[in-house]
Amino acid sequence: KQWYQRRVRGKDYYANGHPFKKLPYVDIPTLIINAEDDPLSPMDYLPFAEVDENPNLAMVLTKTGGHIGFLEGWMPIGQTWLNRAIEEFIKVMIFTDFLKSSEYNDVPVDYY
Repeated sequence: KQWYQRRVRGKDYYANGHPFKKLPYVDIPTLIINAEDDPLSPMDYLPFAEVDENPNLAMVLTKTGGHIGFLEGWMPIGQTWLNRAIEEFIKVMIFTDFLKSSEYNDVPVDYY
């Protein structure tokens, strides 16, 4: 059978394919952003323990934002809070000693 013909049951997904199982192996700086009102990623299922155990993981929780939210204004156009948060995280990683002391220091700062 082709891969797309195989049925995937929820139990199989959560047992084998859930991304939280991979979090202990993340070895680059990674920002996890979640809203407390996200209906598809409820607070009870967030990977707090995995984030605490891996120094490469950082988590930001906001009160609101929904699932694909963080939009601003009635007609959200342009930069949003999410864009600014990711940009700030990347700047911190580039311009602090975190990346200078790691294998990622080969990328010239001018590249960014």
